[in-house]
Amino acid sequence: MNEAIFTEDIVVGALQGFTLDETRSYTHQVHALLRDVIVRGALPPRTALSEAVISATIKVSRTPVREALAQLADERLVLIYRKVGTLVAPISVSMLEEGRFARSTLECANHVELAQKITPAQLTELGRLLDAQREAVATGDVDAFFLLDEAMHGRMFEFSGRPHVWEMLQPMKRQFDRVRWLLLERVEDHARRALQEHEQILAHIASRNVALLGASVAVHVDRISTHLPAVRSRAPDYFVD
Repeated sequence: MNEAIFTEDIVVGALQGFTLDETRSYTHQVHALLRDVIVRGALPPRTALSEAVISATIKVSRTPVREALAQLADERLVLIYRKVGTLVAPISVSMLEEGRFARSTLECANHVELAQKITPAQLTELGRLLDAQREAVATGDVDAFFLLDEAMHGRMFEFSGRPHVWEMLQPMKRQFDRVRWLLLERVEDHARRALQEHEQILAHIASRNVALLGASVAVHVDRISTHLPAVRSRAPDYFVD
């Protein structure tokens, strides 16, 4: 086990601003909060996660915090060591590859089928999402671009009648998403290149060019592998083979 980072300020800073919804599951909300700040890099690998600090910061009892951390351990986002504590896990390169493979395989198949039956209204909606992505790139809004990217890919599964496939992919691509955040924040012009690839994918869907579409989707998803050496050199402590 590498040396833990025990700075409480990191955890408090990452979790501040959270508002608990008393009508929804506390465990679900705590899990979603911790998952998102880990994926976005606000809690870097080896950050120590104290149940007491988390519960005091977001004003919830320790039980939902403990349950949420157990779920995150199942998703390989945290590591729980008996008599030591809970740490944010580094990014597993092997799990990153599994997420890349699953996403590439399923998105290629889904989008090729979607191109054969997409409606004008659906194309219009995807076009609006692209316009919003252009605005996010122009203003350097990384958070907005990531959410719009997710929304576009999710809608493509919904339009083909497979919303649950996109939901199923989420736990499998957590490590993938952590690298996407590192790329957006640390690799120059990554968001702009991703936008250009989205424009190309949508153009192929609109023209129903399934041959070029499959190749474009594969290149887009595999972009992570292309940039992995660069992002590892900028954030070596984030990864484990």
